[in-house]
Amino acid sequence: MIKVLYISNEDRSIGGASLSMKAMLDSLKGKVEPVILFREDGPACEMFRGEGYDCRVIPFRRATFHCSGIMRAIRFIPHWITTTWIQLRCVYKAKKEFADVNLVHGNSGAVDIGLRIAKALGVPHVWHIREYLDLGLKTTPFPSWKHWHKELSESDGAIAITPGLYSHLGLGSHRHGYCIPDAVCSASDAVIIPDKEKYIAFISGTISRLKQPEEALQIFAATGNKGCTMKIVGSIDETYKHSLQSLAIHLGIDSSIEFVPFTKDIKPLLSKAAAVLVCTEFEGMGRVGVEAMFYGCPVIARNSGGSADLFADGRGFLYDDVREAAAALGIVLDSFPAGNVEKARKYAIDNFDIGKYADKILKVYNDVNEN
Repeated sequence: MIKVLYISNEDRSIGGASLSMKAMLDSLKGKVEPVILFREDGPACEMFRGEGYDCRVIPFRRATFHCSGIMRAIRFIPHWITTTWIQLRCVYKAKKEFADVNLVHGNSGAVDIGLRIAKALGVPHVWHIREYLDLGLKTTPFPSWKHWHKELSESDGAIAITPGLYSHLGLGSHRHGYCIPDAVCSASDAVIIPDKEKYIAFISGTISRLKQPEEALQIFAATGNKGCTMKIVGSIDETYKHSLQSLAIHLGIDSSIEFVPFTKDIKPLLSKAAAVLVCTEFEGMGRVGVEAMFYGCPVIARNSGGSADLFADGRGFLYDDVREAAAALGIVLDSFPAGNVEKARKYAIDNFDIGKYADKILKVYNDVNEN
């Protein structure tokens, strides 16, 4: 059994990347010995510790740098100096603490410390890319895209989670490039409840502008409500919540909007929802949409990124603007799209079943260890 060091990109919140890593580790139980590195203690680390996983904390920096224009020029050198020091110290400590590790697995394209640790340990590095850093997160890696792509090419294996992301990253030319959709649920979890309750769901681990809840509110308002409410589910900053409430008042739908705290178990919400809205532009994959497929909830999603891959061919309703989304939502609310939902459920079982996931990841590990 090989010992694998997993590098988490999340700490202060539990998002899709953490839930996807948990599903991956659950599928690999008894087949690898995992240890997880976090840059700081927080909810994500606590979740994995609570599941019995070996979790360690050594500070490191993410690969992203959210500055542009003149501010990027001003902050570049100070950021470079502090980042260099923090990363060197992390690698130094990791080399001592993880001397018995056989492979390093980075869990996000936004964190590149895994490659440095793998080089220091003399073991393979597998990089799991889960996001469109440029088109989706609209960020620039530090110190440059050229450097980031060099690190990607130097990684012994690279995994993209959707065909579109695989193509966008050019992994077809990587010596060990893979397209492996995330494990999300077990086939036994799949269920379809045709008699839906009268609410629309908008769900995210953290509700932020990146997920575009403003657009979800506009779509909901454009349908004329149809006697439904909208549940906005996830952790949210109070200031941002007030901003969304003000928009709802402006749109005349404030009495139909309900904010629901973050919950790890969204099956009860999705299985009963009339529809779920996925509004993020260039979503990497989007676990909520996949869970909706398992739980028999119709999906209305922006026609870009991972959503364009997942919900094509009648598995969901793709839109390019608010008008199209509202029209699709109106169709779903008027009549439950049973054929669409059943097609989506079968696709989810075939592609995102936790029970089928371990063999795919182990193949990657075997491939990179052969070289």
